[in-house]
Amino acid sequence: MKHRHAIFKSRLGLALCFLLAGGAIIPQSSVLKAETSVTQQSRKITGTITDAKGEPLLGVNVVVKGTTNGTITDLDGKYVLEVEPNAILVISYIGYVTQQTPASGNVMNIILKEDTQNLDEVVVVGYGTQQKKDITGSVAVIDTEELLASSGSSATQQLQGKAAGVNIGTSGAPGSATMVRIRGINSINDNGPLYVIDGVSTRDQDLSSINPNDIESMQVLKDASSAAIYGAQAANGVILITTKKGTKTGQPRLTYDGYYGFSKTGKRYDVLNAYDRIDVEWQASKNNLDLTGASANGELPYHQQFGSTSDSWVNHLPNYMTVTGAGGSTSIDPSDYDQANNVVYAPVGDTNWWDEISQLGWMQNHQLSLSGGTDKGQYTMSMNYFDQQGTAIESYFTRYQARANSSYNVRPWLRFGENLTYSFSKNNGLSFSGTESNIYSWTYRASPYVPVYDYAGNYAGSLFAGTGNFQNPVAIRERNKDNYATTQRIFGNVYGEADLWTGLTFKTNFGIDYRNDYSYSMTKNNPEFSESGGQNNFYESNYFNYRWVWTNTLSFSRTFNEIHSLNILLGTEAIRDGLGRSLNARRYNYLFEDNTNTYTLDMGENNSQRTNSSTYNGEFALFGMFARADYGYKDKYLLTGIIRRDGVSRFSENNRYGVFPSISAGWRMSEEAFMEPSRDWLDDLKIRAGYGVTGNSEIPVATNFANLFTTSTSYTNYDMTGANNSETTGFRLSTYGNTDTKWEMTKMVNLGLDATFLNGKFSGSFEWYTKKTSNMLIQAAYTSMAGESGSPYINFGDIKNTGFDFMFNYRDRKGDWAWDLSLNLSHYKNEVLKLAEADDYSLWASGTRIEGYVTRTTKGHAVSEFWGLKQNGFYESVADVMATKPFGQSDITEADAAAYVGRFRFEDLNGDGKLDDSDRTFIGSPHPDLTGGLNATLTWKNWDFTMFWNFSIGNDLYNNTKYFTDFWTFNGNKSSRLRDQSWTLNGDNSNAILPMLNTEDNYSGAYSSSYYVEDASFLRLKNLVLGYSLPKELLKKAGIQNLRLYLQAENILTITGYTGLDPEFTNAYLRQSDSDNDGAGRVDLKRGVDMGGWPTTMRFLLGVNFTF
Repeated sequence: MKHRHAIFKSRLGLALCFLLAGGAIIPQSSVLKAETSVTQQSRKITGTITDAKGEPLLGVNVVVKGTTNGTITDLDGKYVLEVEPNAILVISYIGYVTQQTPASGNVMNIILKEDTQNLDEVVVVGYGTQQKKDITGSVAVIDTEELLASSGSSATQQLQGKAAGVNIGTSGAPGSATMVRIRGINSINDNGPLYVIDGVSTRDQDLSSINPNDIESMQVLKDASSAAIYGAQAANGVILITTKKGTKTGQPRLTYDGYYGFSKTGKRYDVLNAYDRIDVEWQASKNNLDLTGASANGELPYHQQFGSTSDSWVNHLPNYMTVTGAGGSTSIDPSDYDQANNVVYAPVGDTNWWDEISQLGWMQNHQLSLSGGTDKGQYTMSMNYFDQQGTAIESYFTRYQARANSSYNVRPWLRFGENLTYSFSKNNGLSFSGTESNIYSWTYRASPYVPVYDYAGNYAGSLFAGTGNFQNPVAIRERNKDNYATTQRIFGNVYGEADLWTGLTFKTNFGIDYRNDYSYSMTKNNPEFSESGGQNNFYESNYFNYRWVWTNTLSFSRTFNEIHSLNILLGTEAIRDGLGRSLNARRYNYLFEDNTNTYTLDMGENNSQRTNSSTYNGEFALFGMFARADYGYKDKYLLTGIIRRDGVSRFSENNRYGVFPSISAGWRMSEEAFMEPSRDWLDDLKIRAGYGVTGNSEIPVATNFANLFTTSTSYTNYDMTGANNSETTGFRLSTYGNTDTKWEMTKMVNLGLDATFLNGKFSGSFEWYTKKTSNMLIQAAYTSMAGESGSPYINFGDIKNTGFDFMFNYRDRKGDWAWDLSLNLSHYKNEVLKLAEADDYSLWASGTRIEGYVTRTTKGHAVSEFWGLKQNGFYESVADVMATKPFGQSDITEADAAAYVGRFRFEDLNGDGKLDDSDRTFIGSPHPDLTGGLNATLTWKNWDFTMFWNFSIGNDLYNNTKYFTDFWTFNGNKSSRLRDQSWTLNGDNSNAILPMLNTEDNYSGAYSSSYYVEDASFLRLKNLVLGYSLPKELLKKAGIQNLRLYLQAENILTITGYTGLDPEFTNAYLRQSDSDNDGAGRVDLKRGVDMGGWPTTMRFLLGVNFTF
């Protein structure tokens, strides 16, 4: 006994050194000799496998543990297998609990039990694990098989619709970023969750470097009572990812997973062909003349290329277009135009620009994994190659990734291990911005009667008169094809774990996250562009960042008298982040050659237009101490308490430390005596409740303590010469600081009900929550007092989210058939409680080209509600115009009013007879009323079929692209709505949704209005998979354990009324540092504004996976 206490003291001392001081244990290496086995004679065993009712089961897998020796049962549930002495049989079957049993005797009949959703399943939670039945917080467990049923470069992309309360958005471009929001919008600042991968936390929202095939489990901590253990990092939820580990299989197991297929664009912009486009422009020009009365004087619609005609220009098309205009001539001789600046630029044609820039995007994914191990250690290694061509020409994304995970049992009480990933990705040819400059946006901004190439074989464009100011989309793609961006990332951890006493374990875990981004971009001038062709220039940038996380925990677990269960966790965590810099430079006036190796900064002109910049990443440190206690009484009364204290260097010493507590409780009613009569059908019933506080230390850069009172090196008017007119480079104050800022706090209440019944055939959960974020960081409203400098940030704003999550699952089997049906639903209501002392203080976001703001965030409304005028029909007459004077035209005369007949009429909300800013109001919301997903899996013998749907109800999108396609502000292509549903003079306008065709109408679409807001509710068939697993008896001779072939189709059906490309549009392309956002990179202030997204991609794949 004294000896055991001495060992305990020794181990505890080492653990405390780690926990409090940060030491290191370096065990001496030991050589373990392998035990030799004596080969003995094998024997044959037989038997029958049935269910609890005695029904024989067909296709049950019977395998000798640690070998490939196995078989399956026949129609009568019988099997025959030769085994070695001391063999252990592993019996597995879909929908039943896997059993292991020694191969004793010559006849072994086995009864399988149905899997009742496995209430004893171990679930990963913060810094540890819990049994599923003991969880009292809100933890969503993601089915990784469902996750892998979808393709994609990132695991978060495949998470859409798989968990209630988790919303996923992506731009759709190859390798594109993903936006994840858990239970609404918590802040006007950062809303991205914390990711914890193998115990190492990261704030990087780009998970494309993590191969989905390497994921063993994924959990989402949705409420504060479960996430509070991550303290100041957890206000937006936590996603826990555990990668695959080795198993004690004895011999290595080699697994291959791969697929090959293609993607194609789904919905396109509904635009006109060349001849319809020319015809509606003639009609628009004629309408303008009719309104002004000019046509009565004999004037006809005129176009520089198509001439002046009394009927449609289509009937009088010139055979070529010229710089100055063909005037409708059908006798132009291209050979006469051979001088510079006097050439024939293009023959008239019918160009489908979408077809010209689109392609089948071939994609492939190959994963090779090796795993194995013994009682002394386990390992798994994998290599992955993923390649995805974009659906736009000259675009693709490629990723190479390697992973090595291993663990070693140095002593029965001492374990070491590591998990390490290296990834390299390359994104080629893409210049995606999600705005009017998006490559797909140019397909509607380009004129369809302009061909891709001119008469001389050069790129055609907008230099010839009367065709607007578009850029040739094909030329853009070709000139960008050599541009690329690469990302290298090293992510991993090493850990040690020691059992200090029975039930008492110490663990130390050190993780790193290193990322290096490099971009290489050449901008070539475009001489065919009607505006400035620009200057050739070359741009390079490099960014690197290093983050380390060191966590030490001491855990205790014990059950007393089989009644009381107690689990205690104590820990510390230290983090350093932002350890890096960025550097970028640009040079101009290059003579580009085909050899891209000649593109260097030194070759450009070192003139006044050059740019160089260097920035630091905002280095900061965090240190936290935390504790969690789980108590259970008689396995039916559950209590969990968490407390964490964090200190973050981003804040001044006045507010550097904060405490984040939580408490939650559960009552398993099904274990009560009074529930005895229901136990024939009720497996488990649990009520739970939780309350907690979490923090958000991801604050705007200007509020970082190191950046308080930031300065700028722009030109400053210093009186250097005494003349008071000198302009000298120097420092000036750019933002006032505030040493009293602190992190945002989110307080949350969660109530839940979990139920499982009929032997696990049915299960479900319902959760209601409310959470309030307070001390939200916002720039002070007194900007006029700040002079030229920005006003300081203060803790003032409050936001509230209230909602519910629902999950239901039904699984059963009958004979050869088995099925699994799961449904999840979620709803939230978002409301801003305050932003400033003044109730009407607002935060705004702009659209593209539209006058005024398109979203408003203010007290009493949700974040990023749409803002503008309410369309109320059309002006029917001059009297109608004078009764409600157009926006900004309070002094309009009757003579001028005629031009507004047939244009949009907006509501005069204040009834003053005119339209101005006071008539703007809320016109829609991007927040849905209900979202969800439905997954159905059906198996029959060796066949499997999976179908997954996701949907959203009640959300709007602001379709900014209609500014270009539905109005005459720009000369590009137009939508079929313009042709078919425009208001007509003296006609039937019962179906009209657009103003009268009029080339001079720059009014109707110029202002933000309800016309741009559309219901974006949708139902989408996200995934279809049909698979077949070859019979094991056919594979046995080849040494293959299993082999499955499958066909997969994605995004093949979408039901929606939204006229844009994708109702799941998100501005995920916006990063926290992007200037495209209004206010410190606040991406959610522009939520739901579709300024030109990437189209939905339909995917068709053929895949195979097998294991040796």
